[in-house]
Amino acid sequence: MFELSELGVRLQNARIEKGISLDELQQKTKIQKRYLEAIENGDFSKMPGDFYARAFVKSYCEAVGLSVDQVFEEHAGELPKAKKESGDLPPRIDRPKSRPVKQRSAFSRLLPSLIVLLFLIGIVSTLWFTNLGDSSDNDSSTREEQQSQPSVDITDDLNEDNDEEDTGETEEPDNSISNGNNTEETDASEEESQEEEIIDPSLEFVELNDAGQYVYSLSDADSFDLEMIFSGGSWIQINDDSGTVHTDTHGDGDEISFDFTGESEILIRLGFIHTAEILVNDIPLEYQSDNDVQNILILHEDSVS
Repeated sequence: MFELSELGVRLQNARIEKGISLDELQQKTKIQKRYLEAIENGDFSKMPGDFYARAFVKSYCEAVGLSVDQVFEEHAGELPKAKKESGDLPPRIDRPKSRPVKQRSAFSRLLPSLIVLLFLIGIVSTLWFTNLGDSSDNDSSTREEQQSQPSVDITDDLNEDNDEEDTGETEEPDNSISNGNNTEETDASEEESQEEEIIDPSLEFVELNDAGQYVYSLSDADSFDLEMIFSGGSWIQINDDSGTVHTDTHGDGDEISFDFTGESEILIRLGFIHTAEILVNDIPLEYQSDNDVQNILILHEDSVS
């Protein structure tokens, strides 16, 4: 049996005064009950490491309304010293292998739209040249017919022929101009239609729900890619619709990525947010709080609909 430490007694009394049981505190802090009991008993040897021991004590203080700075200052001798953890990690859970994310450049995402646009421009250009050729052929045919008619010495007949030629030559350019204008209008409308179809995905913060989760929404995205870059020690757990996908402790320089396309949501639990950068479809996720430990829920709207 371990004797209760001054820190453990202080935290336990604060919890009791608040009327919070260990089970309720576990739900509130997301810290396993056995670790909460170890904190109250002053037995930090049961912790996954010194880094997590300090983080758990901090979360305990915040949950029962104690000043974190004051508790850490007055009980500095009882708390483990802060240092980067490299061993004694939490046990890993059997999980499926990570699915590598296929990075796509902006050009490759726009390539299908560009191909369709070029195809439509080709069709419009072909129609325009065809109409122009028909107009030229009609004009040539009219002139040949006029030249093939026998000449008449009567002045009135010559004047009538001249009037007919003038009328025919005047009307043909009008048709060409009309066809050209129609083609330009069709080309412009096709380009506007293609521009409207290209919509960039967006990642927006929605709310802090009753479960203490920071909820984000990913919309206008066919894919659902997650990438994390670490600049220091941090424990992480990721769940999707099927359960736990990844749980581990990462250090400086580590990078992980997953393809969650087809999933309606994922839940990310971070032990220390200040050393972890999250990107969703190459969009940086902005933290809404400075709390070290956070639960982040990302909803994929297109998958839900």
